[in-house]
Amino acid sequence: MSLSGNLGELTSAAALNLLPRLQGLTICDLFGMEASDCLLPHRVPQVEDVSLYGIPANYAAAMRKTWRPHVSAGVELDVRGARKPEWVAANAANPLRDWDGREHIPRAGYRKAVAQYKATRGAYSRTPFIETVEREELFDALDFLAQEAQTAAGRDLSAARAALIEGVNSIRDW
Repeated sequence: MSLSGNLGELTSAAALNLLPRLQGLTICDLFGMEASDCLLPHRVPQVEDVSLYGIPANYAAAMRKTWRPHVSAGVELDVRGARKPEWVAANAANPLRDWDGREHIPRAGYRKAVAQYKATRGAYSRTPFIETVEREELFDALDFLAQEAQTAAGRDLSAARAALIEGVNSIRDW
């Protein structure tokens, strides 16, 4: 069973224990579970795989503690991205939140990207500086970056560039 959301809420997670034939569980980016909602091995004896990412920290700790002894019996256990309620509150409106903890994105790079996003968002909130001309300049800059990335990677990114141009054309107001 695979359950995922975008900082969604999973209620009554303990009810998963009512699925005795459950063989695997993947939960990604869902919250609302408590330690008491833990999936119990004696209730779901056929489980072979438990993969959890982007879940409440207390639920993650309870699941690790409960399932770790079963790893030696062949259960695959992968628990990553445990989040505290403060993280969820701080990142609800952060479009870059999925970068947090990604293997190929350094922690410092993530923090810098989020800081830049917040600074840009804050500047725009105080003074709406993006008028038609500036918007066109930003899209030109993005197209230039896509062109550079295409050259550097040696890959055809024309579809990405076409989507960018389509997006620009869809909001032009002249």
